[in-house]
Amino acid sequence: MNAPAIQIDKSAGLPVYLQLAERIRLLVREGELKIGDPMPTVRGLAVELGINANTVARVYRELQAEGLLRLERGVGTFVAEGAGAPMKRADLRAIERAADRIIDLAQGAGMNAFELSQFIETRWKEVRRVKR
Repeated sequence: MNAPAIQIDKSAGLPVYLQLAERIRLLVREGELKIGDPMPTVRGLAVELGINANTVARVYRELQAEGLLRLERGVGTFVAEGAGAPMKRADLRAIERAADRIIDLAQGAGMNAFELSQFIETRWKEVRRVKR
């Protein structure tokens, strides 16, 4: 089995560690990374992405603290049992379509990716606060 591609865009305006963490989370949610799958080594992924190994280690530690990854000393890093089940494909596709519409609207209004990301994060918190 080939490992899914983990990609980042250094020119995106979003910090690399955030992009990397979100990309790994999304690969798990999409079912591309499954419980028990091995993760690339810190050094290997850093070289592949052209980023600092400390950045990859930081992301792996963060995802381990969240229960998404598990570290087995001397063996490697794996997708943890706590990663949960992937999203239903239909749900993922519906979110993708909605995201495409939001991106089009944001670009038309002159927003960049970072501004849109910050806007969505703020709205997410506001909606969660209202629903509590």
